[in-house]
Amino acid sequence: MKKIIFFSRGRGFGHAIPDMAIADEINRCNPLVDIRFASYAGGAVAFAERKKPFFDLGLPEKNPFLATFYACSNLILAEEPSVVVAHEEFAAIAAAVLHNIPAVFMSAWLPPAGTVAAESICYAKAVVVLGDPGIFPVPSDVRIKPVYTGPLIRPMKYTVRDRADLRRELMWHQETFCLVVVPGGSLSEAQSPIADLIVSAFNMLKHKHKRLIWISTKDHGALSKYSGNVEGFELISFCDPIERMLAVADVVISKGTRGITHDAAAVGVPTISLSGGGNSVDDELVPRIRTNIGLRACAVDADILVYYIKLISSGSRVDCFDDFDLSPLMVAANAIIEIVGGERSVLPRDSRAPSLHA
Repeated sequence: MKKIIFFSRGRGFGHAIPDMAIADEINRCNPLVDIRFASYAGGAVAFAERKKPFFDLGLPEKNPFLATFYACSNLILAEEPSVVVAHEEFAAIAAAVLHNIPAVFMSAWLPPAGTVAAESICYAKAVVVLGDPGIFPVPSDVRIKPVYTGPLIRPMKYTVRDRADLRRELMWHQETFCLVVVPGGSLSEAQSPIADLIVSAFNMLKHKHKRLIWISTKDHGALSKYSGNVEGFELISFCDPIERMLAVADVVISKGTRGITHDAAAVGVPTISLSGGGNSVDDELVPRIRTNIGLRACAVDADILVYYIKLISSGSRVDCFDDFDLSPLMVAANAIIEIVGGERSVLPRDSRAPSLHA
């Protein structure tokens, strides 16, 4: 039996969730392939919450290269996989090469030439970019042609078509205006504060029925002061599947994380990203997503945020889509199957989904 180990970066949930979707697609075509996951920090939480068997590498969110290399190397030595998939875990590629295991590098971006990260992916048997070409240059030493999937959209259990039913289940008034905030797992409220800004804007919205739902696995201490003091405010630590709460929203606000922005677009809900400038990759990619308004948090006050909330929720700024084919997911799965061997996904004749990017 062939075995794959997915090494998912542990910064937030944004690597583990698409990895699970890609793994499901591989197993749909090849049920006998044994797929295991390995992660740490936020990635470990994501796998645990979804009851997926995984190896916890015991690393901090900001994981050092050598510590990651040793952890990956020890796991590869113990498990003897047929293929290693490294989702932004450059050290996992080096560890795979050490043990003569073919590796697939997967990421929404490519590292700049002259870095250890760029040197690492030169040893991969396949490079899969979960996005469009022409945004990040291919490092000059990479000799294989990357596979570009387009923005990866995973299957959604709920979309805006389910909004009325979901609101009935929640016993909400159907005319409730709902803001859902999903800040992402990378920057805490202390590092990139947006709560006071969003709560102030929410209080200014003139709706008879309104709710502000904040979904975060951290920052409960900083956010608890709003519970009970702001009418309509609710703090949720985890929601699985996340699209259940996205689908009830009129607008989703993030700190500029591409994963939640793609998810909201697939559900059919517009987004506003309030970037703190701490993630150069997402700051490059998220403003390109057509269903999103990209803002710098430091340049926005409550009046400005209210203006954009009204604009985007009116439908006058962007069109939302809740019907994407799953071609990018299949392309990613096929690139891995090409290395491990087995039946490939059959792509539709038009094998590229409509791009989310402008």
